Amino acid sequence: MPAPWAEPEYNPSSKELLDRIVEVIGDASISSKDVQIKNVSKWVINEVVAERYHDGEDVFCLGDAVHRHPPVNGLGSNTCIQDAYNLAWKIALVEQGKAQRSLLDSYTTERQPVGQTVISRANQGLRDHDPIWDAIGRKEPTLEGRQAAWAELSEGSERGAARRERLRKAVDWTAHALMAVGVEMNQRYDSRAIYLADEEGPRPELPEDPILHYQISTYPGQRLPHAWINTRNPGKQLSTQDLAGKGRFCLIMGHGGERWREALKRVGEELGVRTVSWTVGWGLDYEDVYGDWTRRREVRDAGCVLLRPDRFVAWRAMDMVEDCEGKLRTVFRHMLGLDNPPPREDGHL
Repeated sequence: MPAPWAEPEYNPSSKELLDRIVEVIGDASISSKDVQIKNVSKWVINEVVAERYHDGEDVFCLGDAVHRHPPVNGLGSNTCIQDAYNLAWKIALVEQGKAQRSLLDSYTTERQPVGQTVISRANQGLRDHDPIWDAIGRKEPTLEGRQAAWAELSEGSERGAARRERLRKAVDWTAHALMAVGVEMNQRYDSRAIYLADEEGPRPELPEDPILHYQISTYPGQRLPHAWINTRNPGKQLSTQDLAGKGRFCLIMGHGGERWREALKRVGEELGVRTVSWTVGWGLDYEDVYGDWTRRREVRDAGCVLLRPDRFVAWRAMDMVEDCEGKLRTVFRHMLGLDNPPPREDGHL
């Protein structure tokens, strides 16, 4: 049975609050004369995620409406903003008549698993502190037991060494809450808004510890990898992240990939979607000053990486293809749902 103070309807008396303060401090001499309770507020730990974020019609939910958890890891506001970033460009294209409503179905498909992961991680971050409290004796039921455990940490004995080792390991493990780059960055989308037909193999396996470590990849459905770039005459340092977003589909290519640029322009004009393209490499639009983009792009010089307006990889080509315009048209029509339009009201396609 949970402790009574874990229940939202529990209203402790002043004496119960004082008893709890005495228990925490460990000083039985404390009385109501020493403590003034000015206000009592409640905080209920949430561990809730919605099964779907979209009702199939015109209602879309995001943020705390679909995922609620404690602020451990600090993932709440970030996840809310990411929900909006995922949804906004899709609604815009559908409202403008440039995409079918099937594009909106990808919102729940892509974001609900992220919400589920964040909920689990945030609450596990709370639980990850339990071994610390145990190692310092905080979970001992009596004052004497807590004092004895605390004193043990200073002992030059095997018992003291074992307790100090438990504490060290417990503190080290909190890196999963404080430095959890993996849980923040290893988001992987798999929906119709991602084009996988040209991939020759499965999605790469996540790192051994996907909470701590980030898997950098341009595999479709993953985040655009960051790499520092600059102009040939060095100016303000930029990230590859700065090339994408801003409501546009972005194509990044290298030497020998220039044909992709004109193909993207024609397809974008044909479909009425905003596009931008950049070449990255020696003497091109941007210089790969540290070689990081070359190491992380996973495509050849003449290949390309197509990014959605939310900076997730939509599709990539390992090398130049003969009909690059036709290939881009196929990719865009698939993502926007234009390759499978709904039947007209008169029953015709």
